[in-house]
Amino acid sequence: MEKKNTRLGTDPLSWIRDSRQQDVTTVEKKKTIHDKKKDIPKTKEGLKEGWIRATFIVREEYLEKIKAISYWDRKDIKQVVDEALTAYLKNKKVKPKPVNQET
Repeated sequence: MEKKNTRLGTDPLSWIRDSRQQDVTTVEKKKTIHDKKKDIPKTKEGLKEGWIRATFIVREEYLEKIKAISYWDRKDIKQVVDEALTAYLKNKKVKPKPVNQET
């Protein structure tokens, strides 16, 4: 390929390559890298062991109080909710949920 002489200097975006001419083997290599990862569900992706991502619906007033507590105690909302749930479940006797058995 012939280089063009430019009046203003070098092209700052010259490092960007045309993706339309991408080789098929590079796409296959990317897939193998992804396949090497463990099959981690998205709800646990990027979290420490024993944690899971969940969405809950709560009352607005509770959420505002939790946010205020986390602000004033300089903690994450996750930590405040964890402490609240730990205190609530501390002396509870919880029976395990029945497993759906097909008969």
